[in-house]
Amino acid sequence: MEKKENLVIAGKIHGTHGVKGDLKIEVFPPNFKLPQTIYIKDKEGNFKPLEIEAYSKRKGLIKFKEYDDIDKAKKLKHNYFYVKTSQLPELGKDTFYEYQLLDMDVVFNDKVIGKIIKIDDRLSQAYLLIKCIDDKIRHLPFIKEFIKDIDLENKKVIVNLPDGWFTL
Repeated sequence: MEKKENLVIAGKIHGTHGVKGDLKIEVFPPNFKLPQTIYIKDKEGNFKPLEIEAYSKRKGLIKFKEYDDIDKAKKLKHNYFYVKTSQLPELGKDTFYEYQLLDMDVVFNDKVIGKIIKIDDRLSQAYLLIKCIDDKIRHLPFIKEFIKDIDLENKKVIVNLPDGWFTL
């Protein structure tokens, strides 16, 4: 069994395709080469390894060893799948994975003002959702004007806030 701390969601297994155990798959990190073993979470919250037998990125189909018919494959559908964080591709400078930013302390004027609880990237501009020490959740655009520094090692983001941000 793999520990949760070492794993991160890398995609989702959707429905079955055909009768020979193929499944439709969606991989989240762009241009990510799947490792030979991925993990799904069972009902008890434990991570179960799945060995990949065949994968077609072009078709968006995957097949796992020992899941060679539709009935076995059905047990895997609608599951997120996880990979080891060490297997994720290296990112460029000033680029981060969401899991790296979540739960980081947000620091303004040398004081912790809250924690990052979510990143909303549905719009053209990504926003950090910050649960502030007053229990309010506030949004901060994820742009250089407001984000001074990201310290992964110490799990903190140093910010420069716009005037009136605390009154939101």
